[in-house]
Parts: sequence; structure tokens; C-alpha cells
Amino acid sequence: MKKAGIALSVLLLALCFVLFLSFDKIGSIWSQNVKKQSSARAREAAKVAPAVPGFPSFYKGIYLTSNSGKDFKKLQKYVSMAQEGRLNTLVIDVQDSRIKESAIPKQNIDYCIEKGFHTVARVVVFPDGLKKYPVDPQYIANKLAVAENACKLGFREIQFDYIRFNDHGILKKIPLKEKYAFIENFLRKARAHLKPYNVRIAADVFGRIPLNKHDPIGQRMEGLDEVADVICPMAYPSHYTWSKKLMSDPYTTVFITSKKAKERVTRAHIVTYIQAFKMKVKRANMPYEKYIHEQIRAVHDAGASGFILWNASQDYSIPCRVSRNYYTKGSSEIVSNDGPVSVDEGASKTTL
Repeated sequence: MKKAGIALSVLLLALCFVLFLSFDKIGSIWSQNVKKQSSARAREAAKVAPAVPGFPSFYKGIYLTSNSGKDFKKLQKYVSMAQEGRLNTLVIDVQDSRIKESAIPKQNIDYCIEKGFHTVARVVVFPDGLKKYPVDPQYIANKLAVAENACKLGFREIQFDYIRFNDHGILKKIPLKEKYAFIENFLRKARAHLKPYNVRIAADVFGRIPLNKHDPIGQRMEGLDEVADVICPMAYPSHYTWSKKLMSDPYTTVFITSKKAKERVTRAHIVTYIQAFKMKVKRANMPYEKYIHEQIRAVHDAGASGFILWNASQDYSIPCRVSRNYYTKGSSEIVSNDGPVSVDEGASKTTL
């Protein structure tokens, strides 16, 4: 009887062990199925709502008017041109020539994003610089509304231009400290207002701003660094009218401006606007192709975070060709209509 009890106990233990293994196997299979289902749901969710693309590590862009952005055929042309030029960024006006809101069709913005471009909405704040002060709160609200509507369309960055006081002595009695505070508080308010959209805030500045301090237009690098993610110095050599050297040497102009800008900030990215138009190019005594090439080279040498080609007439055939050659043939060779040109021919110096 005792032996029978022992045998029964052994049998029960064996049965329990078998059941344990079975449940463990069933649990493992169940866990694997759950993981598979979870992965399947994740893949399906990714199809429905793709991940938001990141920001460029180095901006290579062109500026487009609202007309170029709204007209799909024109936009297709510029997107194709930008792709050929190895560019990755499109800055598009969201206001017309009268500075009235001009929304770009959402499908146009989606098209740009699908083609791999970082989309930036340009918002002109005070045309020709602020001339009347204080500013009507409703005016500020309207500019923020334009920026917010651009976010809703899918733009990934809002670039505020003409965010400054007038440059011709108007409102000169206002203390400079007050001007700084007003400009920076506008951008601080814009940042807070647009925070739900996870966009970058950019501010355009005169090319001279990185080179001086106490400027009467109310822009300063250190203050803008606290409220903007990107600062864009407009380093067009043709506009440096106080210096023959800077007007005639595109490499030095862009290099010095970009480098000084970078040295005066701790967090903002420096993305330099460069000249892609022929105004006063003859002063440099070099082909237009080389003029653009030297500016791109200077941006890289200065350690900036990129460049944006500016041409108000939207003539980007040569600039995009120069960009393409720069990134495919190397920075030491320029290809013009007259054939290859060496960078060493009349190479620019970086001393003023």
C-alpha cells in the first residue's frame, strides 16, 4: 500500500511537470503572437501616419516667391532644378507682393516634402523695417496667424524676415535696449504660439549684424540666439557698400559674416543667405559661376549650418548648376559655360 502511494505521488509529480512545460510553451507562443500583433500594428500605424522628418544637418536651399509656390507647374520646375542642384531646402513666401497672406495649397507643400525637401515659410513682419511704434497688438496677432496657418499647411520652419526697425533714422529716439527687447519679445511670443506644431523659428538679419554691435535696427546676435533656432545673415556682397573689399570678394564676405555669426551664438544654427543674382558681380572680376561657387565654399569653410540662394527673379538655372557641380565634382573645380575654372585662379583672402 505504501509503495502504491509513492508510485502515485511520482506519477502526479511527472504529470505536473509535463503540464508546466506545456503551459510554459503555450505562454511563449502567446507572447510571440502578441509581439507579432504589436509589430503589425506598429507597421500599419507607420503607413497611416509616417514619422515626422527631421531637420537638415546642413541647409542647401533656394528662395521661392508665393507665386512660384502656388503655381504647381512652376513649383515642379523649381523642385526638379533644386534636386539637380543637390539642394534640400525650399524657403517659400506665404504672403504676396503686397504682404497679404497668400496660402500655398497644402498639396503643393506635401509634394515638396514627398520629394525630400525641408519646407520653410517666409513671413515678412515689418516691410522696409518698423516705422511706427508702438505697434498695434492686432498687427502682431495677424502676423502670428499667418505663421500658424503655414504650420497647418505642413511647413516645418517659420522664417521671420524684416524683423527689425527701419534703417533710415526713423524712430531713432527709441532707446536701443527697448528696440532689442521688442524684436526679441516678438520672436519669443511666436515661439510660444507655434510650440504645438514643433517647428523651428528662424530670423533673418542684415549681413552687417554679425560684424557689429549696438545696431540701430534693433538686431543683435546674442539676443536672437535666445529666441531663434536659426539665424540667417543676408551676406550679399553687393550690399556691403561701406567696404570695397567686401563688395569685390564674395568668399571673404560670406566667410567673415558666417564665421562671426557662428562665434556670437551658443545654440542657434547659422544658415547664410548668399547672392544668386548678378548685381555688382563685375566688381569681383570673376565669372558669375565662380562668384556663387566661392560663396558656397565660404559657408562650408566658416562652419555654418548651410546656405540659401536668393534670387528675387527666380532665375536659378546657373546657381543650381554651380551647386550640383560643387557637390559632385568637388570644391576645387568650377564648371562654367566656358569650361572648367580653377578655384586657385585669383583665390580670395580672408583678411580685411
